[in-house]
Amino acid sequence: MGTPLLSVIVPVYKAEATLDACVQSILAQTLADFELLLIDDESPDNCPALCDAWAQKDPRIRALHPKKTGPGPSGARNAGLDAARGAWITMVDSDDTVAPDLFATLYTAAQTSGAGLVICNSCRKLPDGTLQPHPAEQCFAADTLLTEEQFWDAFNTPWISQFTGTAHRLYAAKLFAGVRYPVGMLHEDYYVLPDLIAHCDTVQCLAYTGYYVLQHEGSITATARHEVRLAMTRGDIHRAAYFLSRGWYDRAEGALTDAADFLYRNKAAYDLRKPGHRAEFAAVKAELCRTYDALAAQKGARSLKLRAAALRAGLPVFHAYKALLSARRGG
Repeated sequence: MGTPLLSVIVPVYKAEATLDACVQSILAQTLADFELLLIDDESPDNCPALCDAWAQKDPRIRALHPKKTGPGPSGARNAGLDAARGAWITMVDSDDTVAPDLFATLYTAAQTSGAGLVICNSCRKLPDGTLQPHPAEQCFAADTLLTEEQFWDAFNTPWISQFTGTAHRLYAAKLFAGVRYPVGMLHEDYYVLPDLIAHCDTVQCLAYTGYYVLQHEGSITATARHEVRLAMTRGDIHRAAYFLSRGWYDRAEGALTDAADFLYRNKAAYDLRKPGHRAEFAAVKAELCRTYDALAAQKGARSLKLRAAALRAGLPVFHAYKALLSARRGG
């Protein structure tokens, strides 16, 4: 097989019940010039054998069995990126399915617009096959081309539901030059997004739904809303550092304030009696302080320096100082 146009990366872990449907939907694509990389993430069930069996059925499929590097799918995604040969990359979760024209639609949009990243709408799919579209305000109602700055303006809207994630999108492979997913971190897609957008002049958003997210107990999508994760805060801090590198001080301050508020509101949700939890919380707070200090130093504003000092004094102090400033403005 020659160099494929598109590399499809599918991390596989405990997906015995869904992998066949996922692969079948990929093989049914109208755009056939792709390679399918099934990345067995040391799945403890029959998935390794299923991946090998699929590789025997179609020359476009490769089954990879890298050593698992940590919890979550980051290691498998990175192994797929290292092995990918296509000029374009897309990712599919092993419990999801895709519409037959998904790849063709995404690729045609990329060629027409020149965008390095093309994102379409996703849709929930219940185990009985029923489709549940996201609320209208969370979906792209019209095809929209966004510059880097416009993307981050739109990031603070309900469109964030489509912007985050790794699937229902097509990436130019060059976006991943020097970029890999952080191993062992949940919400790794949220964290790495600024690194990808930094390499991308424009992002194409499509008013087309071609990716179906299976909703079931135990999936990350189903359980994430019930958990408070420091990974989201790390993502906000990382995004703020990226904004800072662009000289976008207001955006950086907004992201850092979100991170500080999140930590303050949810401190009680962490069992800080556990040494591991306590150390992780302290490390994230220290990273938040360092980035806020960098923002204050670069912008040079006295008000920011005072906020940075309040944050170093503690989350309650920062929260109280912020509330005081808000009350003064209101008066």
